[in-house]
Amino acid sequence: MEAVKAEIVQCQRCEGMNIHDVTQAAPGYGSPESPVVVVGQSLCGKPCMRAQIPFTGGSGRFLNLALERAGLTKSDIFTTNVVHCHPPANRPSLPHEIANCRPYLLRELKIIQPRLVVGLGKDASAALRDVYPDADAMPWPFAAPPGRQPRAASPKLLAVPHPSWIKWQPLERREEYVESLARALRWAFGSSKPR
Repeated sequence: MEAVKAEIVQCQRCEGMNIHDVTQAAPGYGSPESPVVVVGQSLCGKPCMRAQIPFTGGSGRFLNLALERAGLTKSDIFTTNVVHCHPPANRPSLPHEIANCRPYLLRELKIIQPRLVVGLGKDASAALRDVYPDADAMPWPFAAPPGRQPRAASPKLLAVPHPSWIKWQPLERREEYVESLARALRWAFGSSKPR
């Protein structure tokens, strides 16, 4: 994982990307032994670039609330993005950027071999379906399947609305979002405790 992180930080595959404090890249963050990986479309703005941690500040607070409710911290799980850089002016990621960054995401997922992969937003969820075409899609809001899934099997996929959308929804819907995400995190960890 350290080798992957070093390559992401130094990557120059896309013109205009990975410029310090403008479109800077950040690798995935958290435990390489996590049973759950949370994937966004692209790196958020300056808070994420400076912290070098995906989902820092802003709409990441919904993920933080779900983690807290599940008894976890961001370092217990693994968070990453389909595109590890922050696109200029918050524009959507371009197809060639997604393609150029795909090998990094594939390597992160191969190292971790999660039970559950959560895609935040439509673009991230679509990219994950391409990575895991035969994986079972879980319903949203999350409903835990019976039993626990082995780590070696293809993970379950959970497509979740992007937190930047949910922050504009009524309080009741935001509460349901946080609780459902917390249930998914608890299911993925099961009885195992983070180290």
